Amino acid sequence: MFDRPDLSSEADMTPEAIVADGFFSREEKLARLRDMKHELSRKAADGTASIDAVEDRMAAINMAVSEVKREQAGDDTGQALGRMPNA
Repeated sequence: MFDRPDLSSEADMTPEAIVADGFFSREEKLARLRDMKHELSRKAADGTASIDAVEDRMAAINMAVSEVKREQAGDDTGQALGRMPNA
């Protein structure tokens, strides 16, 4: 069986890769995406990243956060697991 990846060693993961990763829990995915936002803000503030690169990356991160939250919402209704919600 595979070991779970260490979040701190996954610095090069893209937002899309985090969403698709089957090892990370919802909370781990959201934490990793928050860390990406923080790092991106730091790079923008110190000028080590261009505005266009920051905007593109932030858009990708925001879309990934929405996807993770949407997946959880689907799980909560039972539809993502093939169940119908009880009325």
